[in-house]
Amino acid sequence: MEERRNFAHVCLLVKDIHAAIDHYSKILGVLDPQQTVEPLVYYEDFGVGEERLAYATFPSPGCEIQLMQPKTPGTALYRRLEKLGEHVHHICFTSPNVHEMVEKLAENDIGIVKEGVSTDPQMPWQHWTFVDPRMSHGVLIEIANDYDSVEGKWGPADTLTQQT
Repeated sequence: MEERRNFAHVCLLVKDIHAAIDHYSKILGVLDPQQTVEPLVYYEDFGVGEERLAYATFPSPGCEIQLMQPKTPGTALYRRLEKLGEHVHHICFTSPNVHEMVEKLAENDIGIVKEGVSTDPQMPWQHWTFVDPRMSHGVLIEIANDYDSVEGKWGPADTLTQQT
């Protein structure tokens, strides 16, 4: 089994995901062509509760580029995009066990944004949370379960690669 990456992705909050996909396809085609070899992971409607998002991820064995467009007016991310414009939203580290990472962070007096972890019913295997940005000097850091980006889908680490 190959060694898992811990620094998984940088997520950008964008106004128009299709324009951002086009621009980043060109940029990565020059700067990191490996990220344009595999099919783009794309979800038109992803999220928890009323916060619906469009997501696109350029798969890479290293750090991936992820694009995120809020789709629901009035929600926190939509308001954030309106107020701040397009920007880096968060960086993500992965772990085989998010709950264990949350415990270790707490043992080191590092808080998370909210109690517990989030999940999406469409991907019940995926759990995530965020380090309190007051602890990380203004940077929003996501901790998520290990995942693979293969053939345009996200899945639990190693399960998608075993299917192909």
